[in-house]
Amino acid sequence: MAKYRGEKKSGKMGDVIYSSWHGRPYVRRRPEKVANPQTADQQNHRSAFGEISRLSSAMKEGHAKGLHWHAVRQKKNTYCVFKSINKDCYGPDGIVYPHIRISSGTVPDVQITSAEIDEQGMVRVSFDGGRTLGHDKDEFYLFVFCPDLREGHFAHPVERTAGLVDAQIPEQWLGHTLHLYAFMRDAKGRTSETIYVSCL
Repeated sequence: MAKYRGEKKSGKMGDVIYSSWHGRPYVRRRPEKVANPQTADQQNHRSAFGEISRLSSAMKEGHAKGLHWHAVRQKKNTYCVFKSINKDCYGPDGIVYPHIRISSGTVPDVQITSAEIDEQGMVRVSFDGGRTLGHDKDEFYLFVFCPDLREGHFAHPVERTAGLVDAQIPEQWLGHTLHLYAFMRDAKGRTSETIYVSCL
């Protein structure tokens, strides 16, 4: 059923479909037949896309900061950008977490020197920010993700020169596998490429 809102139309009316694309209205004819052969490749692609879509929701706190700059420039939301850059991170054994990217950009990154967790659930990551002209005030963001519980947590960001960041994880995460992701972010919101720290 088509809907009218002032001059705007949306929906189906007979064999005509009203819609919009990037804010511009368009009309198309409804296809008589839709090809959907349900091949094995098609099913695998749908399965992979579904898994990455669910991961996008679980990691929303991470990519909301790490991909915001790109989302604004592309006039998309960070969910779409995340799914686009991670569409090939699904293999026969499931999601390949070391390949997942929650940020992207040209801000200079850092070198991770160590990552560990103690019995109380305190994650500690050491890094060498190096001397990067004009980038000393960039902030280091650490995102800890627990795939079993589908939850993520940011540590409080620290400046590049700090060299150390701590993150207290929830008690219920203890005993589960944790993946650590990091990135640098400048004052304008631009970011570095994702740094996969480790799997604890």
